[in-house]
Amino acid sequence: MKYSYIAVKVLSITVAASLAANISAQDSQPVFEEVLVTAEKRSESLQDLSQAITVLTGEDLDTRQVTSFVDLSAIAPGVNIAKNEGFKTVITIRGVGNEANQNAIANPSVSYHLDGIYVASPFALQTDFLDLERIEVLRGPQGTLFGQNSTGGAINVVTTAPSMDSSFGKADLTLGDYGLIKARAAYNLPLSDTLAVRASIISNKRDGFTDNLTLGQDLDDANSLSARVRVLYEPSDNFRANFTAQYFDEDRNGAAQKGLLDPTPGARKLRQNSIAEYELESQLYSAVLEWDFEKFSVKSLTSYQDDDILIRRDNDRNDLDFLPPFAQLPSSYDPETNKQTTITQEVNLVSSEPLFGKLDWVAGVFYLDTDVEISILERLDFGFDGTFDPFTIETIYAYGGDVGFISDSKPERDSTSMYGQGTWNLSETWRTVFGLRYTEDEVYSSVTNYYGREGTDILEIESDKVTGRLVVEHDINDSTMLFGSFTKGFKPGGSNLTYGTEAVVAPIVVLPIFNEEIVNAYEIGLKTDLADGRARLNAAAFYYDYKNLQYQATDPEVFNGGVGNIPESEIFGAELEFSAFLSDSLILDARMAWLDTEITSDHLALDNVQSEAAGNALLGQGFDLFSDEIQIARADQIQNVNGNELAKTPSFTGNLSLNWTKELEAWGEMRSTLQYTYRGDFKHRIFNNADTDIVPSYDVLDLVIGFYPGAGESWHAELVAKNLTDEDGINARFTDVFGVGATGDELIGPRQLMVRFGMDF
Repeated sequence: MKYSYIAVKVLSITVAASLAANISAQDSQPVFEEVLVTAEKRSESLQDLSQAITVLTGEDLDTRQVTSFVDLSAIAPGVNIAKNEGFKTVITIRGVGNEANQNAIANPSVSYHLDGIYVASPFALQTDFLDLERIEVLRGPQGTLFGQNSTGGAINVVTTAPSMDSSFGKADLTLGDYGLIKARAAYNLPLSDTLAVRASIISNKRDGFTDNLTLGQDLDDANSLSARVRVLYEPSDNFRANFTAQYFDEDRNGAAQKGLLDPTPGARKLRQNSIAEYELESQLYSAVLEWDFEKFSVKSLTSYQDDDILIRRDNDRNDLDFLPPFAQLPSSYDPETNKQTTITQEVNLVSSEPLFGKLDWVAGVFYLDTDVEISILERLDFGFDGTFDPFTIETIYAYGGDVGFISDSKPERDSTSMYGQGTWNLSETWRTVFGLRYTEDEVYSSVTNYYGREGTDILEIESDKVTGRLVVEHDINDSTMLFGSFTKGFKPGGSNLTYGTEAVVAPIVVLPIFNEEIVNAYEIGLKTDLADGRARLNAAAFYYDYKNLQYQATDPEVFNGGVGNIPESEIFGAELEFSAFLSDSLILDARMAWLDTEITSDHLALDNVQSEAAGNALLGQGFDLFSDEIQIARADQIQNVNGNELAKTPSFTGNLSLNWTKELEAWGEMRSTLQYTYRGDFKHRIFNNADTDIVPSYDVLDLVIGFYPGAGESWHAELVAKNLTDEDGINARFTDVFGVGATGDELIGPRQLMVRFGMDF
């Protein structure tokens, strides 16, 4: 059943939670076990940490059908994950995300870590989840321990480690509609008393969900291979080494991004006259070395990462034969390539016993070196005659007729930081946490844009910043903790690939460089176990004061866009996580988040949807693309965004799940999970344009029913239904910045019915 009003959704969750909280506990009844996390560089109990953290175990991921980052949306409170342009995963936590994702040198606002290794490339977030122990979602700025690109939070993915106990493995095969064939396998092999290896692999193939009626392509298909090998070497009690090699390859037709102007009936039917193609190869190699000493441990984390991507797509997102003349400038990316290589090195020290009997501490240094090579070839039909005229760099200054856009850029980023955090035990019930991080960041870019402007631009920007965290914790009793915190977060500035120039008749909106972003975050929280451990309640409320928020900006000069800074904005929010045993066999899990955001200062910005429409109207009258008239018409669309909502910040998200286990005596047991997810509506961009920027809400119902036979049997079978009510919810809306201002929607997956067979061996 689909609920229509948020009030009904909230009421249903609240009533269920109230019933669970009133259950009287008995010694024989089950309780929630302790959950250990490494959110603060050491293994600690989730309930002892003064942070808002959601943990999903490997079993949780299977029962909830979380197979990629996008599936985490709303399951972790306040988390919204979308695929902008179909291939860039943008994570927003508590309203903080990477709104400037079309600039490759702009840092994300949520950092991603694999077994503690910082993963730099946004393309690496396309990989399938493979053989995981758990996922930790840390909400709120994490700048002290995780660096400058974690103003929104951090996600730490922990893979399953090798074991020296015995040889064992598991495998499963999933078959479903849309021609789905998904095979997974993992095997653990001890090679000696000190050496073990674990290998994992996933092959995922599926037909597309959406039909391009013009070219006969099915889009949103799947064709990927993921593999990982982990080696554990532990020659003594005080030294261990983990070596990881991970590979991901994807080659498919590409994402369906239906243009808002596309008149084709049906949410999953569209017409586009340019081919769509998507290729990604992602590699990661890491070495984690650990030494244990009497009073502290030392960990060294080294990684090499390489990501290579190629994209072709219809950038206007339409077949122009089905639109009025000059409604949209014909455009095709053919191709866009992006290669990113990153080296990271981190060394941290963690106390094993309190200093002076009161101080637990962690300290470390971190280094990152990232090199990016970007090439964009955009073919345009300024004559609106249906011909995309090819051209080369050699002839760029001599072209005639239709013109295109070529950009070659090579941004580089070097970042070095030092950090430390301590927990001082003031008494048995009071503690204070304090931490500082110093960061130096340098960006160098060489940018060559061919569309009438000659030469190569060299841009450099340096920044350094001290960020920190202060927390007060109080144990009300053995099962309840209150905390209050202040955190300063920082995201460095950088250079824009394109930007406005002085030789124009319109005001400059996009500058060659953009400034660093600062957030001051205030948070109070509660963590408690109720009913003698049969219920668990975690809650938090927060206020963010933002300075120089980075967003995607557009200049009146054609083809110029980049990152701008909004002087002041603020975010209010609250989150709730509640779990309870309704009975010995039935578990309720409810998660909710509320957000309120606002731009609180004057700021002039250009709505590129309106500006491109104004420019297209003049093109239809015969004006030249680079004429003063078109620049003036575009500049007329500049507006003050003071009072608008921030982008991609749903006011309410919620997730409710029921997990039921039924013993079948000698037959084994049935396990089922019913999950309901709601993502509220939000504004797609800071302009809050009523025609393009209001993204409606959606709700999704998922179901898993599994049969696990009795002792002695190693197989199991599951029936899986995703999006049971076949909701056409919008996962992401994207508006192009460079050249055409086209807006398109990418939907969540349709109803999928699957059967999964698994075996342990």
